[in-house]
Amino acid sequence: MSLRTLACLRPAAILALAASVLLPALAAGPIRPNDDILGQWRITRMLDASNVTALDDRQAARLVGKLFVVEPGMVSMDGEVCDEPEFTRHYEDAVRYLREDAHASSWKLGLPLTVTVIDLSCTEALVKGHDHIVVLWKGVFFDAVKRSPGLPGQAK
Repeated sequence: MSLRTLACLRPAAILALAASVLLPALAAGPIRPNDDILGQWRITRMLDASNVTALDDRQAARLVGKLFVVEPGMVSMDGEVCDEPEFTRHYEDAVRYLREDAHASSWKLGLPLTVTVIDLSCTEALVKGHDHIVVLWKGVFFDAVKRSPGLPGQAK
């Protein structure tokens, strides 16, 4: 819409136009910090492991299907709790970061070339896409999908 068209509109019409654009965004509720990572994440599969891990293959496989829970004051995986997550974010070249910091290959993880890394004190999450992360837990990388709140049939 051009400025000339807007100038011809009456104030009520301008207000109605603004409301039609802004109200849907406001109805969704305010966006809070870390909304993208907070919630329950279903571990869907094991992707890879660092050179050094605290889990063997059997222990890692047992975590598939479990919930990874991220709340403002804690992170948990299968009953293990880490208090006071940091939620520090940094953006990294995925290949270099995984090779240098995690001592792992990036090709099995399906991450974008530049990845958002969220430090959660005892672990970290790498943002793969909307409602999709890679969780690094005890040296093992897991694919995780965010659970939608309140859907029937989603048992813990």
